Amino acid sequence: MWGAADIMTGRSQSGAGVQVWNGMVRFVVHGIVVLLVTALLRALRAARESEARSRSFLAAAAHQLRTPVAAVSASVEALLLEGASPAQERLLANVAGETSRLGRLVTSLLRTARLDQGEALRPQAFDLVDLCETELDRARQLSNLQWRLSLEWEVPQRVVLDGEATRESLANLLDNARRHASTAVEVKVRVERGQLGIHVSDDGPGLPSGAESRAFDRFVTLDGRGGTGLGLAIARELAQRQGGDLVYERKAFLLTLPFTDAPDDVTGTRVKPPFGANARLQTR
Repeated sequence: MWGAADIMTGRSQSGAGVQVWNGMVRFVVHGIVVLLVTALLRALRAARESEARSRSFLAAAAHQLRTPVAAVSASVEALLLEGASPAQERLLANVAGETSRLGRLVTSLLRTARLDQGEALRPQAFDLVDLCETELDRARQLSNLQWRLSLEWEVPQRVVLDGEATRESLANLLDNARRHASTAVEVKVRVERGQLGIHVSDDGPGLPSGAESRAFDRFVTLDGRGGTGLGLAIARELAQRQGGDLVYERKAFLLTLPFTDAPDDVTGTRVKPPFGANARLQTR
């Protein structure tokens, strides 16, 4: 009887030891998890603070660079207007070109900083047709390419959107097309599934296969032709901020934006083209 009691007591002590051991293991594991989570939170907080400082520095630096860049550009233009020798004109033209490129970079950096800081949208009524025609005219002055603009009959004259964001998205797409087109760029504006669709295509080689998504990443340039690597990224983010998107498909960029007609818009006031098509076509 005493032997049976000893055996039972030994088993009880063994079970209690296992429970104590399991409790110690759980305590140690719990402590390690707490330490790891604490370290991760500290690292995440430090990364966010570093990112905030970087964004603040980027915005401040870009803002400070705007004034000297504008001054250099104005000085070069003044020298070119006053007249110079052919050699001096070539040098000044190079300086003007690089200054313009630097100005575009500074503008893109400023826009990127504002987007990161959550710049608010400003939707308002504006003339969509006038916006498209103005941007096409600006692009024509910068190249000898053939620029075509077509608008489907269903496209309203005036819409409610963030006009500046829409203008900047289109301008970035046209600048991108200007660098890659061989002879012509075409812009088609239509209404697709209740959204405004702006197609921008050119007769250039198009994006490399497999780079359709990477082209929209910041500071990514796929051709080395002088781009900042920010234009497409900014255009997409501006579209997404408005509830739309920017994608590349069938060798064309498609900018889609949800919109509403402006209150004073009258449907069907635009005169149909004499050749009876469903779109107005401009070519220069």
